[in-house]
Amino acid sequence: MEKEFNFKIIKNDCTNIAELIDLAKTYYHEGDIINKEYLKWQYLKNPSGKPFLFVSYEINKNEIAGQYLVIPIIYVVMGKPISGTLSLNTLTKPKFQGKGLFTKMAKITYENCVSNNALFTVGFPNPQSYPGFVRKLGFKHLGDIPLLIKPLKYGRIIFSYFKKSKKKHGGSIKIQNINTKNIKLLNFNDNKIKNKYNKFWNSISKQYKISTWKDFTFLKWRYNDLPTRKYKIFYYEEEKKIKGIIVIKAEKVWGFNVGLIMDILISGNDLSVGKQLLKYTKKVLRQSNLDFIAMLHSGNNEYNILKKSGYFKVSQKILPQKIHFIVKLN
Repeated sequence: MEKEFNFKIIKNDCTNIAELIDLAKTYYHEGDIINKEYLKWQYLKNPSGKPFLFVSYEINKNEIAGQYLVIPIIYVVMGKPISGTLSLNTLTKPKFQGKGLFTKMAKITYENCVSNNALFTVGFPNPQSYPGFVRKLGFKHLGDIPLLIKPLKYGRIIFSYFKKSKKKHGGSIKIQNINTKNIKLLNFNDNKIKNKYNKFWNSISKQYKISTWKDFTFLKWRYNDLPTRKYKIFYYEEEKKIKGIIVIKAEKVWGFNVGLIMDILISGNDLSVGKQLLKYTKKVLRQSNLDFIAMLHSGNNEYNILKKSGYFKVSQKILPQKIHFIVKLN
């Protein structure tokens, strides 16, 4: 006879992150979702505010059963900043799955989004959770994010592809700077750079139909303050103005040594500036003995600059995991 459970769903203010980590450990054995410092960064230090987070408890034993949350993010839509959210870290304890908690927690979460004027929610679900978001929660699948790569060592790529032991994340790889006249490492403690960057972002934000609002405050939180990963941000300067930036890191991924371009922003979609930043990136990453450089990127103008700089799109058929892009109007 199936055991009867009774549940309650309440809003969580993130004051007890240890409890959320214990919940996550019933499903995950490693990763950022069970790292206290990472969750403090993601939930408590986000410049756009705390998560809309709801937690379910099994009433009889007052046992935490699941969580559903979205974090607030400012997006730029057709050149204007708009409040939205990003869906992440949704989970239910294995023994409580199949009880409808996923849908019930989500419904309350999105009602809370509406009352706080968060107009829409973006998500990048894994293949296991994707059907639930689309079929049960009303998300629309807008496509899969393409992966572009630029090989550096063809022999190593072939060897690593057939390697038996492949961890999804195998640790970071150190990156060394190279000094040049026009390209420099961005210093987050320099107010002059802050002002220059914000002028740059305000001038290029109108280039994007939809994007995260990437002002200096967001950039610092997303890439400088994150405690579990190390990024380097380089900017191209000409006539004392920032004309472009590129964000990179290097790590072991699925058995490969990979240089990852996390973001690239180019003023006026200037092909010359884009090519110089990508050429510099290739030179920097070659020093770290990498197999290839990769970037997940949608088809906007920077995508075209990547293609013209020798990056090619990888077939979805050979990717270890597709990156679904889904959106829900709240």
